[in-house]
Amino acid sequence: MSVYQPWDKLKACLVGRSYPPEFYDGIKDPAVREPMQRVARETEEDYQKLISKLEEFDVEVVRLDLSPNKEDYENHEGVVDIPPPMCPRDFSASIGNKFYMPSKNWGDPDTFNFEQIYWDMMNGDENAPWRDETRKLREETLAKYIEDLLLPGRPISMKESYDSIRKRDDLRDYFLHLMSGIDVKEAENLIKAAEMNTIGTVGKFPAHKKYYPWGSTREWLTKNNIEIAYDTYINTASCWRIGKDLYFNYVNVLNKLNQERVFQKWTNLFPEFRVHGIDIPGHGDGAMCPVCPGLIIGLSPHQFYKASFPGWEIVQLENQSWAKVQPFLKLKEKNRGRWWIEGEEDNQELIDYVGTWLNDWVTYVEESVFDVNMLSIDEHNIICNGYNKEAFDAFERYGVTPHIVNFRHRYFWDGGLHCITSDLSREGTMNDYFPERS
Repeated sequence: MSVYQPWDKLKACLVGRSYPPEFYDGIKDPAVREPMQRVARETEEDYQKLISKLEEFDVEVVRLDLSPNKEDYENHEGVVDIPPPMCPRDFSASIGNKFYMPSKNWGDPDTFNFEQIYWDMMNGDENAPWRDETRKLREETLAKYIEDLLLPGRPISMKESYDSIRKRDDLRDYFLHLMSGIDVKEAENLIKAAEMNTIGTVGKFPAHKKYYPWGSTREWLTKNNIEIAYDTYINTASCWRIGKDLYFNYVNVLNKLNQERVFQKWTNLFPEFRVHGIDIPGHGDGAMCPVCPGLIIGLSPHQFYKASFPGWEIVQLENQSWAKVQPFLKLKEKNRGRWWIEGEEDNQELIDYVGTWLNDWVTYVEESVFDVNMLSIDEHNIICNGYNKEAFDAFERYGVTPHIVNFRHRYFWDGGLHCITSDLSREGTMNDYFPERS
């Protein structure tokens, strides 16, 4: 039981789960309740289509667990504030013969000393000269992030941010001053996301303490004698397994600022692999998909991958995936930090959000947006959400058959077909696709 390449024959796969329609029964306003129940029904319908397709290829399916009691997901005010366990890949990885996943203690607050991590990212030397040219790029990047928090809308450049901050004589005092005037939680979440190798808020379902959604996964792994590594914050939403080579992407600006330390973590965890870092913000599986040996479908131009995948064909799909849904994502951002259940009857932003999605966006996404967030069943079969001529022409050249399973609400939930699964086991052993690196 192991995974070394993402196109080896898939034998067992973990699949996520969303809240059922009855979780929304308590919403009094039908303008919110009925759309959310429709999203819930259609989400599970699409999960079942995906499961049926996997089972056609004799893939054993394991699902994340969901408590039948809505109260297990409510906060002290009776509001459901934990997203459903939909995207196992964002928090797990099967690499070699070991599975990396959350424990019940995932994301405990005492794991992170927010301010100390910040200073570690600055080389742990608060007395180093601010004008040291060898650290200028790192400081410019961090300066921009701090200024962005002060100036919503990100209106100034890295250099302007740097020039603004460098006027202060005592950086540490200035930083603490800034922390008293900005949303510290946003900065703290960014640091935690960097440490956890994920994106967005870190208060997601693995951090939920009332109910453990990974119980069935743990049972399956134990039954099949697969070693489990807990809380290493490794996931294959931001890691590509290409035989002997492991590619990790720096998920946010603080990963990049602290790349020496996180790179050392990766090499310590995986000494039998060649480890590489790639500059793809966010989860990389939304930006590129290695389909089979020699072929990558991605959103960036060929030059971006040239050093990492020499000699491979790169098919660039311009203006696809997230770029096509930016107007909807801007609307979604207005509802950040909230959730759906009781007490939302007067939440006009929520009503606009779900109404706009269902009335204006879901059909457009179904018909017009091709997502590189795809799942390979084996070297000759891949599951994707829809049709794209450039991608399908490339599939044909390499003898790959696409199987369409439209996960309709993937942008509503922030998770495509790759995100909502996590491969538990594939056939095959470690190959070396770039032996010249040995």
